[in-house]
Amino acid sequence: MKRFLFARSAPLLVSIICAVFLAAGCRKDDPLAGLDMPTTPVLAIRANWGIVASPYLRVRSKPQSGAEVVAHLRNSSIVEILAKTSYPETVEGKSDYWYEIACDGIRGWVFGSYLEFHNSRQEAERASPAIAPIPPA
Repeated sequence: MKRFLFARSAPLLVSIICAVFLAAGCRKDDPLAGLDMPTTPVLAIRANWGIVASPYLRVRSKPQSGAEVVAHLRNSSIVEILAKTSYPETVEGKSDYWYEIACDGIRGWVFGSYLEFHNSRQEAERASPAIAPIPPA
């Protein structure tokens, strides 16, 4: 009879022991939470900059020539380049990429053939003075 009772309670004992070890391994305090890692150049993101090279550049909501115009930028406005499309397109006979830009609170997409590119904001400022964007119509 003792052997039968032990055989029935063995799985229960194993389950209890596993639960105790699992509970002991889960602590509320995370030892890596306060770990500070040094910055590395590999993780740094370098922004590109551009200067508008068109009298009035249309900023669009999507990287498409038929997309809604959200703003216009004047010639010589300095823009930060945030992203670019993965493939070039042809617009008005020119082949280039669409670029997502930010300028004075305006964010949208412009066609690359209407931009002059620079590696830093300082370089772009030396190349051309910034002019405020035109509010949307």
